[in-house]
Amino acid sequence: MLRLSPTASKAIVQGIADNAHLLDQAGINTPIRLRHFLARVCVETGGLRSLEENLSYTAQRLTEVWPKRFPTTAAATPFARNPQKLANNVYGGRLGNFKPDDGWTYRGSGLLQNTGRENFELVEDATGLPVVDQPELLRTFPGALQAATIFWTKRNINALADKNDVTGVCKAVNGGTTGLADQKTWLAKAAKIWPDGTVIAFPSPATPAPRPAPPAPVQPVTPPAAPEPAVAAPQRDPQPLPAPAKTNGLIAGLVAAIALTAMAVAGWWHHLIASIEGLFQ
Repeated sequence: MLRLSPTASKAIVQGIADNAHLLDQAGINTPIRLRHFLARVCVETGGLRSLEENLSYTAQRLTEVWPKRFPTTAAATPFARNPQKLANNVYGGRLGNFKPDDGWTYRGSGLLQNTGRENFELVEDATGLPVVDQPELLRTFPGALQAATIFWTKRNINALADKNDVTGVCKAVNGGTTGLADQKTWLAKAAKIWPDGTVIAFPSPATPAPRPAPPAPVQPVTPPAAPEPAVAAPQRDPQPLPAPAKTNGLIAGLVAAIALTAMAVAGWWHHLIASIEGLFQ
C-alpha cells in the first residue's frame, strides 16, 4: 500500500493491514478485486490519507462538485469553507438523514466514505458497532474497513471488478462518475503491484493472548503463638514435710520393743506377787 501511495497515512495503512481478514471475508481476495477496491479507496481517502470527508471547498470548486445545487459561484459562496453548513445543505433530508444536523453528523466516513444515516445504520446492523450514536467509530479502525467491506458487498461490486468495469465501480460507490479519472490512475498503479496471478495471502484475525490466570489469593501467614506465661502457683503456708520412711521404721521398732518390755515386766511382776503370796499361806 505504501508503494501504491507513498504519502499514505501510516495509521491507515497499518489499520488495513491489521484487519486484512475483513477483505478476505468480503471476497476481496483476488488481484483484480483488490486493485479495484484500493483504487477507489485511494480516491475517497485522498491516497489513504484521511478517513473523513473533506468538505472545505472554494465556491468555484463547489460549482464543479455539485453543479445542480450550486449553478453559480454566488450560490456557492455562503457554503464555501464552511464544512458543517455545506454538509447539512447537500446531505440534509436524504440518505436517511432527518434531523437538522444529520448531514454533518453522518458525513462521509471510513475508507469508502459511507455517507448518511441509512448507511451508518446498515453498518450497525451488520457489525453491532453503535455507529449511529457514535459515528466517529467509522473514522477509526476496524470500523473504517468494516463499513467499506459491507458497502462493497451490499452493492455486489466484486462482480463489477471481475469484469474490470471501472466506471461501474465508480458509480456503485459514488453514485456518479466523480473521481473516475483519478480512479483509473490509481488502478493503473495498482496493476503494477498486484498483477494477475499474484498470490494474496491473508492472515487470520489476531487472537488475543489468553489472560493469565489470576494469582491464588495469598493466605496470611499466622505467626506461631507465643508461649503463654507460666502461671505462678498460689502461695500457701509452709507445711511440715512427712518424716522419711527410715525414721518411721525406727519409731515403729522402738514402740514394739517398749511393748515387749512392758509385757515382760508385767509377767515378771505377776510371778513375783504370786511367790510372795505363797510364803504366807
